[in-house]
Amino acid sequence: MSAPADIQRVTRAVVWNQALWTAGYSLTTGGFLTYFGYELGATAFLVSVLLIVPETAGIVGLVARWLIQHTGNRKRVWLTCSMAARFISLGIPLLAFPQLRPSGLDPLIAMIVCLAVSQAFQAIAYVAYISWLADLVPEARWGRFFAARNISKLSVLLVVPVAAGFLRDWWRTTVRQNDMADETALLAYVVVFSIGIVLLLASMLPLLRLPNVSTRAETIALPEWKIITASFANRSLRFLFLHNWWLAIANGLTQAAFFLYSVRVLGISLATYYVFFCLMQLVKMPVSWATGHICDRFGNKAPLFWGLVIAALALPFWMFATKERWWLLGGAYFFWGAFAAVNIAGRNLVLKLSSPGDNTAQLALFRLGGGLLAGLSGLAGGIWLDQLLKNEFHFNIGSQQFEAYHLLFLLSFIGRITAALWVLPIQERGAKSARYIAAVWLRSRRVR
Repeated sequence: MSAPADIQRVTRAVVWNQALWTAGYSLTTGGFLTYFGYELGATAFLVSVLLIVPETAGIVGLVARWLIQHTGNRKRVWLTCSMAARFISLGIPLLAFPQLRPSGLDPLIAMIVCLAVSQAFQAIAYVAYISWLADLVPEARWGRFFAARNISKLSVLLVVPVAAGFLRDWWRTTVRQNDMADETALLAYVVVFSIGIVLLLASMLPLLRLPNVSTRAETIALPEWKIITASFANRSLRFLFLHNWWLAIANGLTQAAFFLYSVRVLGISLATYYVFFCLMQLVKMPVSWATGHICDRFGNKAPLFWGLVIAALALPFWMFATKERWWLLGGAYFFWGAFAAVNIAGRNLVLKLSSPGDNTAQLALFRLGGGLLAGLSGLAGGIWLDQLLKNEFHFNIGSQQFEAYHLLFLLSFIGRITAALWVLPIQERGAKSARYIAAVWLRSRRVR
C-alpha cells in the first residue's frame, strides 16, 4: 500500500468516512443529546453524567487489543464494533415514545446505559480503526494523511451542527407557540438522531473496499499487561501519556465553568456561540494543513509543544472577559484553533513510539485514558464550582476582583501551560527544533 495511487485511494476513502461520521456523530452526541435528556427531565447531575459518559466509557477501548489478538483482523474488529455501537444507540431515540420505554426504569437511566454501552463499542472500533489506518499509509505520510482527515472533519463541523442547532431551536419555538404536546416536541430529537445514525452507518461504506493489514508485530502474542508495563517502561511514551493525562485533567476542570460563565455572566447567545465555534474550526483548518507538512518533514515534537503553549493562551481571555467585554472570547476561540496541531502531532507520536502493527493498547491509554480523566475532572469541577458559587467565593489579584469561575480558569491555565513541559523529555527519532524549522522556512522565503 505504499504506491502513491494507493495512498490517494486510502486518503479519499478516509476523508469521505470522516466527513459522514462527523456529521452523524455531531447529531447524536453533545448538545443534541443533552437537550434530549433535558426534555426528558434530567437534573443538573444527570446532565453532567450525560456529558462525561462518552469520554469515561472510552477506556473500554483497551479491550481492542485482546479482540485483535483473537481475530487477527483489525478491519473486522472495527466493522463489528461499529455496527454494535450503531445498533445499541438506536435505543436512545426510541425513548421519546412512552410506550417503548422500559417499564419500571427511568428513561434517563436507560439513555445513560445505552450511551455508555454504545460508546464503549465505539471506543474499541476507534482504536482498531486508527491502528489499521496507520499500517495502510507509510509513516512518512502520517502527518499529511491525518491532517486531511482532520480538515474533512472540521469542514463538516462548520455546517452540520450549526444548521441542525438552529433547526432544533426553530422547532422548539414552533411547538411552544402552538401549544403542541411534549411528545410532539420530542419528535425533533427522534428525527435528528435517526439521520445521525444513518450517516454513521453510511460512513462505513467508503472503508469497506480497503484491505485489512495483518498484524505481524512480534509483540502481538504478548498479554495486555506486559504491553502496558513495557509502554510505561519506555521513557518517551511515559512522558507522552503524562502530558496527555495532565492536559485532560486541566481541560476537564473547566467544562461546566465555561458553559455557565458564558451563559449566566456574559449572556452569550446561541448564535454568538456558533460564530465563535466556526471561528475556531476555520483556524484549525490551516493549522491542520501546516501541522501535517511539518510533522512529515521535521517531526511531531515541536508542533505538539508549541500547539499546547498557544492553545493555553486562550484562558487569559476567559479571565478578563466581562459582560461589557464579551467579545474577548473571540480571542479564546482563535487560540483554541492550535489544538489541531496538538491532536495530530500527539497521535502521530503515539504511533511512532509504539511497535508497528501492535499499537492499540498505547492508543487506548493515550486518547481514551485521557478521555476518562477529562470526564472525571469535568464532574469534579462542576461539583466544586457549585460549592464555590454557593459560598460566594471571590479573590483579588491587585485591584482586580475575580469570582469562583475565574479560580477554575486560572488553575486550568496553569495545568494547560505546564502540560507542555512533559513533552520536553520525549525523544523522537529525526525530530527538529522549532528554531531549525523557522530557519528553514525563512530560508525558503528568501529563495522565493
